[in-house]
Order: sequence, then C-alpha cells, then structure tokens
Amino acid sequence: MSQKVPPRIPAGMRDILPDQMVKRQYVLDVVRAVFERFGFEPLQTSAIELAETLMGKYGEEAERLIYKAWYGDKPGGEFALRYDLSVPLARVVAMYPGLPRPFKRYQIAPVWRADRPQKGRYREFYQCDVDIVGSASMLADAEIVAVIYEVLTRLGFTEFTISINNRKLLDGIGQYAGVPEALLPGLYRSIDKLDKIGLDGVRRELLMVGVPTDPIEPLQRVARLAIQGKLADADLHKRMVDDEGLDPALADNVLEPLRQLVTAAREQNIAPGALQAATRALVSELAPQLRDYYASRTAIIPEAVVDRLLSLLRISGPPAEVLGDLGRQMKDYPRAVEGIDELRDLFTYLGEMGVPEHVTALNFAMVRGLEYYTGPIYETTIREPKAMPSITGGGRYDELIGMFAEVSYPATGTSFGIERIIDAMDELGMFPPDIRATTAEVLVTVFDASTVGASLKVATALRREGLNVSLYFDYHDRLGEQIGYAAAKGIPFVIILGPDEIRAGQATIRALGETRAEGDQRTVPFEDVAQVIRGWQA
Repeated sequence: MSQKVPPRIPAGMRDILPDQMVKRQYVLDVVRAVFERFGFEPLQTSAIELAETLMGKYGEEAERLIYKAWYGDKPGGEFALRYDLSVPLARVVAMYPGLPRPFKRYQIAPVWRADRPQKGRYREFYQCDVDIVGSASMLADAEIVAVIYEVLTRLGFTEFTISINNRKLLDGIGQYAGVPEALLPGLYRSIDKLDKIGLDGVRRELLMVGVPTDPIEPLQRVARLAIQGKLADADLHKRMVDDEGLDPALADNVLEPLRQLVTAAREQNIAPGALQAATRALVSELAPQLRDYYASRTAIIPEAVVDRLLSLLRISGPPAEVLGDLGRQMKDYPRAVEGIDELRDLFTYLGEMGVPEHVTALNFAMVRGLEYYTGPIYETTIREPKAMPSITGGGRYDELIGMFAEVSYPATGTSFGIERIIDAMDELGMFPPDIRATTAEVLVTVFDASTVGASLKVATALRREGLNVSLYFDYHDRLGEQIGYAAAKGIPFVIILGPDEIRAGQATIRALGETRAEGDQRTVPFEDVAQVIRGWQA
C-alpha cells in the first residue's frame, strides 16, 4: 500500500467550510446587489494570465508576489496566476474594442499573492472589483466612492473612513518640495507608511531614499553579532571591511555611531525573537552617516526638502479649506493644480450624492502602492477592530489600458477586500441573526422504512413552497439521532412523520431552541406545514 499523504494545504491558503460560506454568500449578495443597483454588469476573466500581461504593471515590490504557473516537469515563466482584477480588465477592454463605453463592470473572483500570511491577509483571497472604463469625469470617481459607502452601510458598518488623495497632487507636492523625479517612487513608499511609523519614522525613511541598499544587510549582520556578544567593539571595522566587503571609507563614517548604538542595545537585553527587528531599527539610525557617505555618489533627497515635505503632510482640516490653501501654495505647479481641481470636484459631487462628510477624509499620506494609478485614489479603513488593514482600495488608472492597445481609455475603480470584511463582521458580531450555519431551514425525518414515501412527498412539497429542505437518509437511525443532527447543523425546524401522523394526514413540526426547554412543537395538517413554519419564522 502506498504511503498516505497527510491532509494539509499551503500556508496562506484555506478551506472555507459551509458555516463560513453561508456568511460569505450573504456578504457577496449584498455587494452584488449594490453593484447592480448602480448599473454595473458582471464579468469573468481567466484565473491564469500570460505572465507578460501581468509583469510591469504593479511595481517591483508587488511583482515579487506574483505566482508563476506551468505544466509538466519543468518550471516555466509563460503563465501566472492573476494578482488582481484590474489588469485583466484592462486586457479585456483592449481585446474587445467594441464594448460600449463607459463600460461599467464588476467582478467577484479569487486572486493570488505570495504575501506574508497574517490576520486578515491570505495568499488566496476574493476581490470584489467595480470599475468604470471610458470616462475621465470626476463623476465616475464620485460614483465609485458612493458605491463603497453604500456597500459598507448596507453591511452594517458605521465606524469607517474613506481616505481620498490624488497621485497628481502627490507628484506636485514632491516637485514643490524639490524631490528629484527619479526619487518619487521612494517618496511614495515612505509616505504610505505614515500611519504605521509616524512622522519621525517617515522622516528617517525619506532621508534614506536614494541611499543604496547594498550596505544595509551587512551592517545588520555586524550589529547582530555585536549585540549577541560574538563580535568585540574593537573588531567592528575589520568585520565590516574584511568580512562584509564594505568600503573602508563607509566603515569609517559609521563606526563610532554604530559602536554607541550597539552598546545601548546590549543594555536592553533584547530577546532572540526581537533581534532582527532591533538590528533593522538600529541600522536605520545610521541614516546621517550613510547619507554623508553617498551624498557625492548618488542622488538623495536633501534634508531641507524632507522637512519641507513633512510640513505639507501636517496640513489638516476640511477638504475645501485644505485644498484652497494648497492651491495658493502650489499655483505654479500645473500637475498639483490639476490634482487639486479634481479633488475639489470629487468632494463636491460626493456631497450632492448624499455621502456624509464624516465618512470621507482628504489624506495626503495615503498613497496606494500600485504604480498604475494616475489620479484620485481611495482607501477605506475601519476603526474597529483596530488591527484590521484597509478593506477597500482603488483609484484612477488612465494609462493602464494603453499598455495593451494603441488607444488608451480613462478608467477608475475600487476593490473590496471581502476576506477582511467578513473577518471584521465576524469579530464585531455584525451578521444578522437569521444568518445561520446552514442553508437548510427544515429537516424532514424518516421514521422507518414504511414512512419513506410520505417523508419524500412532504420534503418535495415544502421545497415547491420555497423552503430549503434537507431529507434525512438513514431511517435505521433513531428519531433522537436525526433531531440531534438537525441541532448540530443549526437547522431550526424538524418535521416528524410517524405512522399515526401519516394516517391522520398530519405532520409534527418541532422548532429547535438552544436547549430542549426552549424548543416547541405543533402538529398540523400536511397542507399547512409551510405556512406554519413561515409564521413561526416571522
């Protein structure tokens, strides 16, 4: 006999059992209903795309997370699992130029990312995307934000914020502050971490933008060995130069501050599990010395520019007031002015669409990591549970379709993180009480072999009356076991058809409570069973 294979799945993947699928279907039904209420149409695309379709669209960091796919024994790079639903949409629009525009579509389907699994983050997960292709009007962006508000409100969320920004404004802020264009991607990545690491952390990161990463890991290794007591202070310079291959001039620059930082770290008695994070933070403190070394060797953001940029990130207040202030400061930067005008129109339309002011926020520190965004961007966070990442994210991507066709079309849309939404609703107890662990509303029992026919007829009649009915198959099992099965499944009603009930043309309906004492039962004519159950449910 061949060796048995242990039943398991890869990290970051999961099975979704029926009790969770019932909740998932409820959420998806609400989402789908809102999409269609706004006139969006369904679309399905292939799970496997050509790798060339996906690569070069998301940015270097994101593309490391794309799963490659192949068949046969030899790995190949021709195919890839889809990373999101936006790039496949762009391909579809390019492949089918006859689609009427604006093309309003939604798609609900799984995507795959080789990300680090954590709470609310999986490697296989569903995205619910809603997009408008073919309109450059801010009315389209406003409709997307209104859809976000409507979906979350219908699901029962009350404490959420839709953060809104504009990539054109971000570019303008960078130009205004004096950031070299080549360093703008690093600027975006650092600003995007504001909520996690604060202004001081963003400042440290911005000071490192443009500084090559080559010496970072060697310095971390040296620091780790020194903190562990495996490397004496007197040997730090030798280790950096001889063993790690760093330039002696760089080692000279960092030696004294590195020695001081290591001494302070030793006194903290850092636990082994926290050592990697500690050395990473320690090396980030060497930013001034690394900048000094690389200042004449590569382009970096001047410190005065970093401080000027951070002063803009501190601006807060009502959108109209903030945008007016920025408009005056950046009137000489056309790209910034364009972004400001778009945001002004967007917030005006949202007010006219009935989206409350308190659920939206102008947030300059919200960047959205994907490189294809070109205009307004939006992201939704919930205030409880606090550990939950964003639950929606999207924006305008006017140039993406042009990567697949001679003619490009403006486009905007958002994606709902359905897994995170379900996790949040579970944690907050937001599912309606009538969302049970099973789809079945009724279990029809089978008393013995002689009553099988009657049970079949009743089950069929109830299904035709619109009830979800499960029939118990094994009539050899005692009635108590059959009722216990219904209780374990969460089926609220049991139909009992014994010989006496059948002769009288009746059925006994038992409503199952949390305990036996909370249960109840009634005996009614066959033809009244569905009506009685519906009345009981009401």
